[in-house]
Amino acid sequence: MGLGTFGSYVTRTLYDSGAYVLAVDWKTGPVNAIRDMASKAVCCDATNPDTMLAMGAFDMGTAIVAMRNHFDATVLITIALRKHGIPHITVQVDNERQAKVIQTVGATEVIFPFRDTALHLAHRLIHPEADGIALGRNMGIIDIRCPESFVDRTLGDLALYAQYGVTLVGLHIPPLDDHHPQELLVNLAPDTRLRAGHNLLLMGNHKQLTRFKTTVQQSQSDTLLHPPSHLERDWNLSSFVHYVF
Repeated sequence: MGLGTFGSYVTRTLYDSGAYVLAVDWKTGPVNAIRDMASKAVCCDATNPDTMLAMGAFDMGTAIVAMRNHFDATVLITIALRKHGIPHITVQVDNERQAKVIQTVGATEVIFPFRDTALHLAHRLIHPEADGIALGRNMGIIDIRCPESFVDRTLGDLALYAQYGVTLVGLHIPPLDDHHPQELLVNLAPDTRLRAGHNLLLMGNHKQLTRFKTTVQQSQSDTLLHPPSHLERDWNLSSFVHYVF
């Protein structure tokens, strides 16, 4: 309910992903604009329970109320959705006070688009290396290529949480060929051995994730600057031979 900027983007994304989407707004303009990008688009007063019942709004498994400029209507709609047993009700709000009120009358999730975007931007600017999926204000998940120093080592041997304070929540395995899709492995055993090309899904707070990436990158840089002794000897010998001849 509500086809402003936020509601329209949600509608289009869900519809493009194959979901059945009933789009509702009290203005004809937004409804006509979204008609081809929703399963069904209706122009009506969403605060009227009889109208909502007739169009099948109370048969949905999830409801999203995106009417931030009309909080009184948002409250009435949320109450009606909860009364008719909608299991998941997400509501767009502007401040903490509205969030508390709307949760009291039945919302199961509140969304602060401007606040959440601002927090994500601030975290990305402060911790650029830890950019990934935000989990609240301090936690996140990053997807990082398996460092060379981790290749052929087991998770038990690496002890990622003890060493870096991060938790491995999943492992992306690249496809073997065009006929085999990429795999995502979870609930990994300690004897799982990492290979080149694996991608690690790591969870932790932003400082821990930043420290992990910085440490790994520094380790790889040191390896390039200070190669193993036998490689260094070979390089010095070849340079000397080239100079003499």
